[in-house]
Amino acid sequence: MLQINPKKFKSIQNKTIPSPMRPKFRNSGKTNIYFYSKSKVEKEKKSKIYRTAKIWLSLLALVLGGYLLSN
Repeated sequence: MLQINPKKFKSIQNKTIPSPMRPKFRNSGKTNIYFYSKSKVEKEKKSKIYRTAKIWLSLLALVLGGYLLSN
């Protein structure tokens, strides 16, 4: 079986709790550098949705206008 050697254990040097990188009251999605990529992905997703919605609405308006003009 495995034997535990107490001489190999090292004591923890710094036992204090590290301070947070950003204050709690700020919006983490806009201020922290680690969340910039997340907001970029969200902006790209929104722009893609708007672009597809514009294409579908313009196509629908074109078909509807052609139908109304043909009658």
